Amino acid sequence: MKFMARAVQQALNNILRNKTVNFLCLGIIAFTLLVPGIFNYISFNLDRYISKLSENIEAIFYLRDSGNSAEIEKMLQRIQGNLLVKEVGFTSKDRAQTKFTQEFPELQYILAEFNNSPFPASIDVKFRADARNVVQIESFIRDIEKNSIIESVQLNLDWARKITLIKKFASFAGLFLSAILLIVSIFIIFNVVKINIFYRRDEINILRLVGATDWYIKTPFLLEGLILGFLGGLLAGGLLLVIIKVFPVYAEFIFNIVKQLIDFRQLPLRIFWELVITGSAIGLFSSFISLRRFIKSTPG
Repeated sequence: MKFMARAVQQALNNILRNKTVNFLCLGIIAFTLLVPGIFNYISFNLDRYISKLSENIEAIFYLRDSGNSAEIEKMLQRIQGNLLVKEVGFTSKDRAQTKFTQEFPELQYILAEFNNSPFPASIDVKFRADARNVVQIESFIRDIEKNSIIESVQLNLDWARKITLIKKFASFAGLFLSAILLIVSIFIIFNVVKINIFYRRDEINILRLVGATDWYIKTPFLLEGLILGFLGGLLAGGLLLVIIKVFPVYAEFIFNIVKQLIDFRQLPLRIFWELVITGSAIGLFSSFISLRRFIKSTPG
């Protein structure tokens, strides 16, 4: 326990000893994590909006006149039995005509030209609030549509499809930029630790001469990278929170366009901790790689 406390103290002293280099490294780590954080935040909100749209998804299956009552009943049972479905209703041809005359009384004269109802019978389907997978809903509808008694389908999924495409693009762009920036961040921490090792090479040689183990020497440097990454993640989370709060004020025009898609009231804790954990992991990994190279290239 004393060893770890001493190692942490030594790591903090190393960071403060080379303030300029380490604080510059800290800023770069924060920026590196901020970019994927922004894309992750956008993707999170688009996911939430798609889920909200999915809660209101309804489908209307229009039936062919050739369908008999037994086939319709079988179809109703099949649809009702699916876990995605919340409610199923059947509208007969006559009921469809009655609804039309109630909603558009001024157009009743058009129906006088028909002996029978010109409207097709239909099956109305409402999906459950937890049926948030648009792909599953579409797959289910395509499967039902193959039935011979189904003439056509009306579905209010256009917006959900468009938002899903936007989310895929944001996820891909975020992943691509994140990969590049994370490599840059690893390279920077790697070199910062390497510089600190170079500055303390005489002290390290003395420790070796008195019998210090490799891990005794390496631990403060590992903690140094871990602390830099951890602080970089915290700073990135703080900057993302600031951006969320000031964006509606300084980009009001864009805010009015996207406010239905993105919730600017809070930063999800999941995203904040992902930034902190990722930063810590990058710092620890970079320090470990740098130290491995040092140990290999240093005699003793």
